[in-house]
Amino acid sequence: MIRSYENSRLIETESLKSALTLARFDAPIISVVGAGGKTTVIRKLAREYEEEGQPVIVTTTTHMWQPDGGFYLRSPDLELLYQMLKHKRQVWAGYPEQDGKMSAFPEAFLEAVRMLAVPVIIEADGAKGLPVKVPVAHEPVLWGKTMVLLGVAGLDAVGGQIKDVCHHPEQASRFLGKCVEDILECEDIVKIGLSDMGMKKSMDPFMKFYVVLNKADDAQRICIGERIAGLFAGKGFYNVVLTSGLGGSYECTD
Repeated sequence: MIRSYENSRLIETESLKSALTLARFDAPIISVVGAGGKTTVIRKLAREYEEEGQPVIVTTTTHMWQPDGGFYLRSPDLELLYQMLKHKRQVWAGYPEQDGKMSAFPEAFLEAVRMLAVPVIIEADGAKGLPVKVPVAHEPVLWGKTMVLLGVAGLDAVGGQIKDVCHHPEQASRFLGKCVEDILECEDIVKIGLSDMGMKKSMDPFMKFYVVLNKADDAQRICIGERIAGLFAGKGFYNVVLTSGLGGSYECTD
């Protein structure tokens, strides 16, 4: 399920690309921050580009899981990258790590791929598998050439204690003015989403920003997601997308 705002209400859309209005960009540079399904969102977007016969590069400025299939560029070899892109498939790029993740290539690699005029999707944050986060001082690692910024949160966090559902719970509790034992509420997601110290941290004004509320997996969570979207709308922010089941049988938390 993918729903986005249109005419002041959430309606079903055919793809994540359409919900994010990415068709207006020939070769967008998309960075994904937050928690609660960043890698799942990235995989879904990459599949949609691939299904349209368009090559797409997936990489990271921090760490992310290695691909479970397709092309994997294990070193910043631009000539090999050119050959992979000719197949019009996803190309995942990053140094392989022993824990099954991949780490960032030097920034010069990003500068080089920016000139290739293909979509680039960047995981720019980490959350240790938890559904919500407030970034600490060194986070996120947001590349300045980003054109579209996606802030992800998992709806399974709402109703849980901050200490159980937030990455960096002490940071989150300070930011929200709560204790770590307090319950995370819908209003807290909105505060994190709209703050320059939350999902919008390090964002430049020219970047297009969306909030993705992931894991709307049942009627209760859909209602929670709709309530949060309504709270965002009440503050004049409508770029909210509600999602579930993006990974099909494969769902990755982060």
